[in-house]
Amino acid sequence: MDNLKFNLKIFLIDKNFFLFNGKTNKEIIEHIKDNHKKGLRAEQTDFNIVKPTLNHFVEKDFEHYTYYYNQPKTQNYWKLFLPDELVKDQNFEIVEFSFVLFLIYKTNIFCIVGGSGFSVIQAFIDSNFGIDFYQHFAKPQEDIILKVNTRGVASNISQKDNTYTYDQRISESLEYSEIPKKIKVIVRDELKKGIFKKFDLDSVKAIMEIGSFFSLKTKINFEELKELIKDIHKIRSDKTNYTQLTLFSKIDDAILLTELNNGLKEKIIDDIILHNTPNELHKIKEGIIEVINPKKLEKFYECDEFKVRFKKSWSKNDRIVKEKENLYFECTEHIFKSVENFNNRKEISSKLFNLDVVGIIGGKESTFGNFYSHIVSERTYLNKKYFRVDSNWYYLDNKFLERISKDAINTYNQNELTENLLNKWTKGWDEDTYNSSHTKSNYYILDKLIKDNIELCDILIHHNNTLYFVHVKNGFTTQMRNLYIQVVLSAKRLNNDLFNNTGSSYFIKTIEKYNKKNKTKIDAKDLHQKILNNELKIEFVMAYNNYSYVGKKPAEKVELSESNIAKYSLVQTVREMRSFRRFGIKVIDISKI
Repeated sequence: MDNLKFNLKIFLIDKNFFLFNGKTNKEIIEHIKDNHKKGLRAEQTDFNIVKPTLNHFVEKDFEHYTYYYNQPKTQNYWKLFLPDELVKDQNFEIVEFSFVLFLIYKTNIFCIVGGSGFSVIQAFIDSNFGIDFYQHFAKPQEDIILKVNTRGVASNISQKDNTYTYDQRISESLEYSEIPKKIKVIVRDELKKGIFKKFDLDSVKAIMEIGSFFSLKTKINFEELKELIKDIHKIRSDKTNYTQLTLFSKIDDAILLTELNNGLKEKIIDDIILHNTPNELHKIKEGIIEVINPKKLEKFYECDEFKVRFKKSWSKNDRIVKEKENLYFECTEHIFKSVENFNNRKEISSKLFNLDVVGIIGGKESTFGNFYSHIVSERTYLNKKYFRVDSNWYYLDNKFLERISKDAINTYNQNELTENLLNKWTKGWDEDTYNSSHTKSNYYILDKLIKDNIELCDILIHHNNTLYFVHVKNGFTTQMRNLYIQVVLSAKRLNNDLFNNTGSSYFIKTIEKYNKKNKTKIDAKDLHQKILNNELKIEFVMAYNNYSYVGKKPAEKVELSESNIAKYSLVQTVREMRSFRRFGIKVIDISKI
């Protein structure tokens, strides 16, 4: 039994997780166990069957905790498939043995899982562990990649999954602006003979898979697992040969993370206190902070409305927010109204984690998380640029800053909307007022007309032989990420709707909703048929009003902007829209009109 070998994935617990501050390894593992048991109770699981148990033992160099339980699974689909006479008196329930093995070595908590054990640790793992570990010995110009999954830094709605069959190098496969999420790579000979020598890797097919985990695709026994963990710790402790795969990097340093988070929290607290001075409230709306669910981004954008509520509070005290763009203002106001002394910054800070944002789709709670986990922001600290996306902090390398600024300027110049279609933006207008100012013939305001929880566009313009789907945003700040997502989701939904074999529901139904509310009617079926017959061209328009740097030209404003997320969102929108072969994409800074 000692020599029994398995193909294993090794995970690492993220000890920088905000709930783990000040906790010992034992307390962290207890928290993970209690969180899982809490979930089992919510599902009304029978604990006599599940029997969740945590054991502990210590040996030389290692401390171990094993958490194991029986996971009930139902096979009701077979019961529905088979005739009644065949399923009579049959039990279609099965129980799967599941476990998590926590291996504490030095200061780190490593894990391996069995059965459904990953669900126990999923919320608490270091999502960049495998990628970061690989960068300690990577040679992107030499390493041959077999498969890679990436996403753009501006969003997690558009992931790329590429498989390669030839001698493709990693350096040829990753764009500077992408975050690698999972990579399968051939172990080069230098590593087989070096750091992985003791594992006797196959000379031809040696593969490693890296992502939130690290896995040598070879079977190892328990003693070899411990040796591998020792090697991982040693390699991670040495930054000598560290090679960054892209031009930005996730921050893992605990001290730096604390400084960045504390600075952001102070900024949010300042905004909360601003609610005491109504004449200063405009500063909140002009800020660089956005509220987005980091784990269910696409669902978040499909929500009908949002509930803002404090943990363990009565539902009657919930605040209902209809527009996601208003979430930051509404959340900060909700916190302000809940504190007795708005000068007590410590009390306010605790409420950032005690306030939950719940997304509702069709009356059901569909997205969930505390207020602080939703925050997207940029920050300059010690003359370096950092940004917070999807609950992680990233450092913007100077090369990235130079490249993204150059790309954003080129993107604007090459894709600028030259047709004189849009109105001038009068000072003091909000987005609704601006959209409604377009009253000419063949201009249709579709803002707030939502089908399938995705807005087709703010303004639909039929000009010559082109349909323009215009999406509008006031400002060139972090909110541009919001505009990017709106454009891409709309294009994705429209593309699936128009070019399928079952007919249109999204496009036609959206137009029908417009016709019910307006005297001027649109012939939806006629437009639909003309699109299919290539008689009408489709252009998406990313329209933003950069009210800063008055007197400067649009490209100059892009260059001067301090928001790198805004610049990247501009580039990424055009880049991703090119994948829709039947759609064009234009951009325009409305302030130039």
